[in-house]
Amino acid sequence: MTLRCDGGDISQVVNGIASRYNTMPFTPATICVDDKVSDEELTALLHRAYVDAGFTDPTVAEKLFAPDAVRARGTIITARDSENGRLLGIVILVAPYGAARQIAVDSEAEMHLLAVSPDSRRQGVGRRLVDTLIELAISREWQRVVLSTQEHMRAAQALYKQAGFSRAPERDWMRADRRFLVFVRA
Repeated sequence: MTLRCDGGDISQVVNGIASRYNTMPFTPATICVDDKVSDEELTALLHRAYVDAGFTDPTVAEKLFAPDAVRARGTIITARDSENGRLLGIVILVAPYGAARQIAVDSEAEMHLLAVSPDSRRQGVGRRLVDTLIELAISREWQRVVLSTQEHMRAAQALYKQAGFSRAPERDWMRADRRFLVFVRA
């Protein structure tokens, strides 16, 4: 199976990111910007990554992860298995001043919903998604990216630090009984 991404002017960004990983052991993945991910794929991945892992209540997930609501947040970046096309992960780039912003201020872009299939974790998929999101934000002249993550998502926090994000504890916030930690990358 040959995968094709319709990234337009983004193809150079994605190809530049991919070239960094040619010598690293990682899951062979095709990174796509604005990939046409199906409702079923999107819902299943988010459920496995957030609900099954205990990070999101199933009743909250029903609304939060509705495909139309997810797509409305911003630009979806996907990672697909290069051999069989299976969805391995996603992340969303929210534009500055976008309606889906939760914590961004001024001209900051925001990262939402980094999700990697449990069987593809610790294989470079999440890092490639994050790096592609950063490069895409820079290509759009958005110099800062901000994100929030739950306290218990330790692996994600380590990944964010490795990708150049720094904690911004003065911007941490709460929703219901969950505390969210804020990270910023300039």
